[in-house]
Amino acid sequence: MKILVTGGTGFVGNHLIRELLKEKENTVYALVRDKKKLESLNFPDRVIAIAGDLFTAEAFPPDFEVVFHLAALTKVISPREFIHCNHLGTMALLDKLRPLKELRKVVLLSSLAAAGPNRQSPCLREGMPENPVSLYGKSKLAQEKILREQCPVPYIIIRAPIVFGPGDLDMLTIFRVLKKGILPALGRKERKYSVIYVKDLVKGMIAAADSPCQNETFYITNAEPVPWDDFMLAAHLPMGGEIRKVTVPVPLAWFLAELSEMRIRISKRKTIFNRDKFREIRFPVWTCSAEKSRELLHFQSLCPTDSALRETIRWYQEQHFL
Repeated sequence: MKILVTGGTGFVGNHLIRELLKEKENTVYALVRDKKKLESLNFPDRVIAIAGDLFTAEAFPPDFEVVFHLAALTKVISPREFIHCNHLGTMALLDKLRPLKELRKVVLLSSLAAAGPNRQSPCLREGMPENPVSLYGKSKLAQEKILREQCPVPYIIIRAPIVFGPGDLDMLTIFRVLKKGILPALGRKERKYSVIYVKDLVKGMIAAADSPCQNETFYITNAEPVPWDDFMLAAHLPMGGEIRKVTVPVPLAWFLAELSEMRIRISKRKTIFNRDKFREIRFPVWTCSAEKSRELLHFQSLCPTDSALRETIRWYQEQHFL
């Protein structure tokens, strides 16, 4: 099977390509702006680079059967970047897919941020009204809408909660704080999150592509949400040493987000913590249900969170990040 992956050199895309290549009949094409970055990942020969981005790539080979669309921005300097990449980029991709006669499915990686935090329901389910609170979440919801209205073939939308695993640099900062023996917590409310190990997430995405399901949205998540403190303690355990909890007042966190935003504008360097991220983390509960993916995709996460965190921390240590 010939498969196109956008965002293949990113955190999730890297793991997705490696999982796809476990099937020997698969040939994976990766849309990349920098071929050297693709080469540095040491993929087998069955990964073929297509130079360019969502806007500039030349016409695709006509016999792609499945497209996994992962290319998107999670952090920006200007909100206009969300519109350019997540909205207009998706429209440009769909224009390039229309002539492909063998194409049978497009799988979009979206986010729980598109639905927003829990306000009433203890666990969000597909089909519930969306109420995103961040610019990122609103951009992902708009991206989903574009796919639903303009995709030339059947599609699947995958909403992922917190994704962690080897290769993720967004959570590195907080793991470095843990390494110093500090468990950070925002405010005094109990915080609970749905999470998914990246190697489980990509298996769920492939299950969705292989399934007979069409034009559906799925949460791919661990069956049970985790309290924030338990997740942090499990991540700290492989590091060893003592740990103490430090509670950051919500007003102070907002002030720090403002400072981070100023640094981003001055330095032109993107960081994961800013005012937009604060809009998300000020809500204490972000949980979603795995029931639909279990029933229709016959998928459930297999790697226990503690084991997945040990593997993640080991990767950080091997890369000398921790």
